[in-house]
Amino acid sequence: MQSIKLSILTLTAILAFSCKNEAQTNPEQDAIKNAQPVEVKMTKHEARAYFASGCFWCVESIYESVKGVKEVVSGYSGGHTKNPTYKASNTGRTGHAESVEVIYDPTKITFDSLVDVYFG
Repeated sequence: MQSIKLSILTLTAILAFSCKNEAQTNPEQDAIKNAQPVEVKMTKHEARAYFASGCFWCVESIYESVKGVKEVVSGYSGGHTKNPTYKASNTGRTGHAESVEVIYDPTKITFDSLVDVYFG
């Protein structure tokens, strides 16, 4: 439990210094808006969890460094606009939240621990 708390504090510090609004003006990340939906194939020993946040790039980078997490995919949840773009979702008019899908191995990390990372 102590190592999870230390990991959460470390990841929070990384997030505080790395997640700036620069992602909103980065052409490489803006190109993602036209990408097709991604379906990550899972084994029978893996599970999915979904987390919504104000900045999926930051949440994605945190979860990618957690032991037991296989893959993290950024996207949108909720909303009323068909095929929202990154730029449109940031206006607050699409109704979507930036979110991530986390594919993880429950024998290596629990869902409760993933939630602790999220709220950390």
